[in-house]
Amino acid sequence: MTDDSSMSTDRGAAAAYKSGEPLEIPPRTWLVWAISINLFIAFTRILALRNSPLDLLPDEAQYWSWSRHLAFGYFSKPPVIAWLIAATTALAGNDEWGVRLGAPLVHAATGIVIAFIGRAMFNARVGFFSALLYATIPGVIFSGLIISTDVPLLFFWALALLAIWEMWSAPDWRWAVILGVAFGLGFLAKYAMGYFLLGALVLAAQTPRARLKAAARYLILAVLIAAAIIAPNLIWNSVHGWATVGHTAANANWGEGGGLHLREAAAFAGAQFGVFGPILLVALIVRLILWRRDPPRAAERFLLAFAVPVLLMMIVQSGISRAHANWAAVSYIAATVLVVGWLDRIRQPWPVRISLVLQLAVFVGFTMYFAGSIDVKLSKNLDMFHQMRGWHSLAQLVRHRVDTAPAGSSVAADDREVMAELDYYLRNRFFPLVIATGNGPPGNQYELENAITAANGQNVLLIARYADRHDILDKFAEHKLTEEWNVGAGQGRRRGYFIYELSGFKGN
Repeated sequence: MTDDSSMSTDRGAAAAYKSGEPLEIPPRTWLVWAISINLFIAFTRILALRNSPLDLLPDEAQYWSWSRHLAFGYFSKPPVIAWLIAATTALAGNDEWGVRLGAPLVHAATGIVIAFIGRAMFNARVGFFSALLYATIPGVIFSGLIISTDVPLLFFWALALLAIWEMWSAPDWRWAVILGVAFGLGFLAKYAMGYFLLGALVLAAQTPRARLKAAARYLILAVLIAAAIIAPNLIWNSVHGWATVGHTAANANWGEGGGLHLREAAAFAGAQFGVFGPILLVALIVRLILWRRDPPRAAERFLLAFAVPVLLMMIVQSGISRAHANWAAVSYIAATVLVVGWLDRIRQPWPVRISLVLQLAVFVGFTMYFAGSIDVKLSKNLDMFHQMRGWHSLAQLVRHRVDTAPAGSSVAADDREVMAELDYYLRNRFFPLVIATGNGPPGNQYELENAITAANGQNVLLIARYADRHDILDKFAEHKLTEEWNVGAGQGRRRGYFIYELSGFKGN
């Protein structure tokens, strides 16, 4: 949609936004404000990261470890997260804020793309409010301060959504290239990008054959580009025994569901109110209920194709096996624009306004708490930050304990989380850091590349989360429990560790 058409649509529906008075705001102004506010939100998040007292999450520390050794794939995830962290730490250093810097920057870019989506499908005002709502929905309030695979995934999903809309409206090779690149890199960010194909199939089913035929060659171009981008990761997987594919299948856990569990499905559906926000999710549900009374327009049908099927699939997945609350996050790119565009069309802006006010309040409070600017003692059950506390303290204990260990000792962890955190917080170490494996095949990247060997296993200081790890202890000629540590994780939480001195690794 051109600026002229956006202008006319803006003026035609502006009465909804100021007591019936037209808002003579040019589309370009809405867009400039959307970009400016998203950049300002990113700036506030960066300030919060610079001042935060919170440690890295275990997954964040693991991704940092990957970023030290760039590849086309890793045991549990595709490679974009490691590439992103490598870029931000090269720019800002290896402190926690440098590791997390990609989160606020990429989310800002995603919000800007959403502004373009709203402008292309409805008008520039819809783009503005969609971008602002996205930047402050509860899931993004948290995700904007944590580096995870969802961060680049959501950006590439939004970019692919914009590209396929433009191709659907008027096929063009340039948008085909953008679609192919966005899908390919999105797939290398997180395999959940494959869900985009579900939306595309639903869209194709409701698209006239003549339009599909006109777009066919451009779609083929997009597929070829995406395949070329994805190919190195497939090659990496084939060389490494399809490690990531196997891990992803194990995560889905389809083989042990035993039917549909309605309680788990209902719990997942309820959690979506906390991810998307209660007002916006209720508005989405109402829009679906009013389908027959108010049939969706073309743009709304398009957005529904990329919002509802994935959400429903994840609800079913949660009932069959399991699903984390964020697994449906990609649905809310389209859902945000859909809700704002529909409410704009029917001239009912109040849910958007109320939701935006509430979300901004939560954003301010959460960001200030994350930065350590608010000293509020949360209860043990409400403290969502306990996994970000105590890791630096553990590393300091290990560093001091190494001084009394036999000369030349290696330090070993017995699980992925401890290994990741020690790798990060002991990154300037002078001793080998390895992971002690039990029986069975490797279960993570560290077990693939950093397991104990005869060369580094003659004297080992084992930091164990669990006592009596005979699957590990029996691989050594001698072992002795020397200490037990309890490390505080805030709000009455403590983590226990068992410290063993091991010698004479006998091999697996």
